[in-house]
Amino acid sequence: MDERLYYEDAYLTRFSAQVMERLTHEEQPAVRLSRSAFYPTSGGQPHDTGGLDGTAVVDVQVGADGAVLHLLTEPLPDGTESVRGEIDWTRRYDHMQQHSGQHLLSQVFYRRLGLETVSVHFGDALNTVDLNGPPLSAAQLADVETAANGMVWKNRPIRAYWVDEEERAKVPLRRAPAVAGATRIVEIDKFDWSACGGTHVRRTGEIGLISLVRVEKHRGRSRVHFVCGGRALADAARRRGLLAETAGLLDGGVDDVPELVSKQQKALKGAERELKALREELVGYQARELLAAAEIVGNLRLVAEALNDSEPAAVQRLARALIAEPGVVALLGCAQRGKGTVVFARSEDCSTHVGSLLRDTLKQFGGGGGGRPDFAQGGGVAAERLEAVLDTAAEAVRREVSS
Repeated sequence: MDERLYYEDAYLTRFSAQVMERLTHEEQPAVRLSRSAFYPTSGGQPHDTGGLDGTAVVDVQVGADGAVLHLLTEPLPDGTESVRGEIDWTRRYDHMQQHSGQHLLSQVFYRRLGLETVSVHFGDALNTVDLNGPPLSAAQLADVETAANGMVWKNRPIRAYWVDEEERAKVPLRRAPAVAGATRIVEIDKFDWSACGGTHVRRTGEIGLISLVRVEKHRGRSRVHFVCGGRALADAARRRGLLAETAGLLDGGVDDVPELVSKQQKALKGAERELKALREELVGYQARELLAAAEIVGNLRLVAEALNDSEPAAVQRLARALIAEPGVVALLGCAQRGKGTVVFARSEDCSTHVGSLLRDTLKQFGGGGGGRPDFAQGGGVAAERLEAVLDTAAEAVRREVSS
């Protein structure tokens, strides 16, 4: 088994090692070393990156035999027997802050709310913890965030050590590991004890700010999104920028944003009411205009019209306005993005089954749809054939009335 240097010193960024094996893994050149400071993806924590004698290490994984595999951009030069490795410290330290922050946060969730962490994910931008309970309220989230940051400021030591099975039984682990034998414990001094093989900062103060970004329901559990340290600082700066930009758009100060947004919402609702009234007025005008020009077929007024500048929802509203009058059959259509949509409707005192009429008509043009006897909608026909569809349907209505 190769020696994993990060177990003893997560701050080690340079090391030397012997090349034990060259291989191809997942179609990439890879090497196994006698020892390594590179952390492989495991336990939810992403892998390190860096280089071996200047050759980039782009992925680090644990092989089937438990060895650490370093995936490279290109093979090491022939004859290379030893290498000097260097870790990307910025990436490593960020992962250390996120991982230590998660340990602290999970313990706070358990102590404050009795919620156990059932899974963890560390992402490139956001991290998540899934808790065995319903989504948290804003007040609960704020309470946990305050308590977690309070533990950061206490700057408690964080240390890692190994115990055998007998010693492990005496450790108040937050969650018992599934493995047997020697176990690595990461302890936040007198606060949290976790079985963990990851890399961590030395003291809680190094975690930096812990920010709980949002909470959501996920598979019946509570999923909390969070960031720590440098990520939290960057996130806070980004949010301040967005708030300042919003304040500028509203022509006010940052502190005035809630009141200004509330006023905008009230104004928007008023404008929406006015728009709805104008839309209804316009539909009424269009309906009267179409009825005035309608074809008289027996006792019916037949309206067949392509409204190419309208959306399907507007065509539906117009159809309903038309059939509010007695003795009307409305055959309407519109076209968007090269596809035609048709809406057929008839007044309550008419006998034409417009659902069947629409289905039978569209079938002739490669489209489809259906609906009730008095109202139906369909599509799937080319926009340039919309007029032909309406003409075919109108002719079917004429035949039905004449028979």
